[in-house]
Amino acid sequence: MKHSLHTLAFLAVGLFAILPSAAHSQDVRTRLLDRGASVEFANQVAEIVDNARAEQLPTEPLVSKALEGWANRARVPQGRVIAALNQSVQRLRTGRQIGLAAGLNPLPGPVVSAAADAIGRGMSREQVGQVLGSATGPDVAATGLTVASALVAQGLATEAAVRVVGDAFRHGRPPEEILEFPSALTGIRAQGREMSEIARQIMQGGGLPSPTAPGMGGRGTRPQGVPGMPGDGQKKKKGSSGGL
Repeated sequence: MKHSLHTLAFLAVGLFAILPSAAHSQDVRTRLLDRGASVEFANQVAEIVDNARAEQLPTEPLVSKALEGWANRARVPQGRVIAALNQSVQRLRTGRQIGLAAGLNPLPGPVVSAAADAIGRGMSREQVGQVLGSATGPDVAATGLTVASALVAQGLATEAAVRVVGDAFRHGRPPEEILEFPSALTGIRAQGREMSEIARQIMQGGGLPSPTAPGMGGRGTRPQGVPGMPGDGQKKKKGSSGGL
């Protein structure tokens, strides 16, 4: 009897672990239908989400993109939303491949999402792998990729964004400080320095100062999407990351 109870408990835990993910595609379908979407569109989105889940890809970014696309239906055709979702799946797939190649197994969804966003910003597979390789753990890796993506969105060259995050990891700078890099870059730009000059300094090992350093103007906003480290964030660059 004791063995049976243990078995039932194990199955119950497994069932509750599966149900939220399995229900995710139906959840987005219901939410879209409740918002007035057509059955055809809602079914297409649900199928994409369901297939992504089957590939062990994070589905939250896809659900958010689908709901955002429907909310902007006045200017975004449904076909474009579906195309953007399929493009996002491909980037998530690539992000997962890079993460596994970097030895992150199990691979947390936030790392895959951050890698996909970085690819959408124009970072190469090799550059994403460099950030993952310099990080001390999955949570830190997600932070580094999110910050690098934010720096690229601000106009910093991808190689400089990768270099400054990687150097910060190697020098033992804490994630909380790395999260302030976008604010630091804003502060430097406010001093009248050109982005090319800043990139050159970074590539020479100069790094980025803390935004609280003298003359930097204090702490600013942080990029969105970093697990466990909320910030005001900054808007995505129009047309990047496969946005709608």
